[in-house]
Amino acid sequence: MSKNISVMKKIGMFVCFALLSVNIAFSQLPQGSGQRLTVEERAKRTTEWMTSELNLTQEQIVAVDSINLLYTRAQQSYFQAVDGDRDKIREAMITLGKEKEEALSKVLTPSQLEDYKAKIREMINNRGSKRSGDEK
Repeated sequence: MSKNISVMKKIGMFVCFALLSVNIAFSQLPQGSGQRLTVEERAKRTTEWMTSELNLTQEQIVAVDSINLLYTRAQQSYFQAVDGDRDKIREAMITLGKEKEEALSKVLTPSQLEDYKAKIREMINNRGSKRSGDEK
């Protein structure tokens, strides 16, 4: 039983890290002129991605947009508050990721939530292989 709990904790941490990585990845996307995106623009891009990937309903789009904006603002506040301390950023992002996933679980269907988690894992795996030079 304790092995199952340990595995679930590891999976939960991975999912949280994955959720955070997507937001961080979207925050790094440049705007047309090469400027960094604002918090609102990053949240909007995340919502647009989720809308197309998960086939969100109009009601879900409104709720997801609010959730994304709330958590993107919170991330930005943490980044500014900890002044580059990676350990503190990681800790805060894990906490925020868990909270965001909980909020999304109230809006998305179970199938959409699983699809979301799978797409996040895929994006992380793809990013990891690109960083290590395994691009095809």
